[in-house]
Amino acid sequence: MLLFDSINVKLKPVVAYLQQASRKERSLSLYGQCVAAMESASELGDDAAFVLIAQAFGLVIDQHGYSDESIAWLLQAIERAKRCHEFGEQSQLLHLIGRAYYSRADYGIALDYWTEGMEVAARDNDHISWSWCKLGIGQICDSLDDPNLAVQVFSELGQALGRLDGSARALPMAQRARFAMRLRELRIINTVNLGVNELRLRKFDLALANFGLAQEMARAEEMEDIASECLVRIAEVFALQGDTAHALDLLVSAQIALEACSHHWGLATMHLLRAECLSSRGEWSQAMASIVAARVAADRANARHIALRIEREAARIAEKQGDLPQ
Repeated sequence: MLLFDSINVKLKPVVAYLQQASRKERSLSLYGQCVAAMESASELGDDAAFVLIAQAFGLVIDQHGYSDESIAWLLQAIERAKRCHEFGEQSQLLHLIGRAYYSRADYGIALDYWTEGMEVAARDNDHISWSWCKLGIGQICDSLDDPNLAVQVFSELGQALGRLDGSARALPMAQRARFAMRLRELRIINTVNLGVNELRLRKFDLALANFGLAQEMARAEEMEDIASECLVRIAEVFALQGDTAHALDLLVSAQIALEACSHHWGLATMHLLRAECLSSRGEWSQAMASIVAARVAADRANARHIALRIEREAARIAEKQGDLPQ
C-alpha cells in the first residue's frame, strides 16, 4: 500500500497539493503552508501525512535559509518514518537533510547523512534514494574543487540511471508512477551536475550538450527552477569562451525566470556570473553592483559555499581596480 493511502482523509488533498506544488515552485508562502500542514498532521497523530509533507517541505527550505529550525522538522519526520517502518521514506529524508547541510557548506555533516541514507536505501532496495545520496557525494567533490572525480561520479551514476526502471524492484502498479517521476527528476539533476563539472574541465561542447538536454527535460517536467538554472550554465559556457555579450544577454531572461520561482541559490549564481562578465569587460561599478545582488541572494538561501565564491570575485574586482585596503 502507498503511504499516501494510509493518511487521514482530511489531509489527503493538502498533501497532494503540496507534493505537486513543491516540484514546480519555491516561495516563502509555500514554506509556511508546509509548516502549517505538518502542525496539523502532528495534531491528528498522522505520521504518514507528516512524512509526506516533510518531503515536500524539504524541497523549499531554501526559502528559510536551510535553517536549524527547518532541519528540525525533517529530523522529526525521520522518527515518524521509522514508526511507519518506511525505510524508503527515511532515506529520502536523509538525502534532504544532507542537502541542507551541503548548502550551508557543512560538507562533513552532509556526507554523514548521505552515507546513512545510502545504507538505509540499500536495505530497502531503494535505488532512487540511494542514487540521490550518491549524487550528493559527487556535489561535494565539485565543491571541494575535484571536477575530475565529480565527473566520474556523475558519469557512472548517469549510466546506472539509464539502466534503471521500475522492474528492478518489481514494484506494484500503484507505485510505478512515483518511481518513474523521481527517476526522471534524478536524471535531470545528475545531467546538470555532470555538465557543471565538464565545464570546470573546459569541455565546453560536452557541457553545453548536457545543459541543453537537462533544460529540455526540466521543461518537460515543469521544473522551471532547474530549467532556469540551466540557462545560467549555458551563459557560463559562452562567458568562458570569451563571448560575454551573448552570456549577458542570456542572463537577462535567466534572471526573470529565477525571480519568478524565487530560486535564490540560482539567483546568487546568476548575479555572480554577471559580475564576472562585467569585470572582464572593465565595467567595475556594474560588476560590484552585481556582487552586492549576489550577496543578497546567497544570504537569503544561506548558501555559504556560493558566498565564498562571491567574496573571491569581489576581491579580484577590487584588486583589478586597485581598490584593495592598504
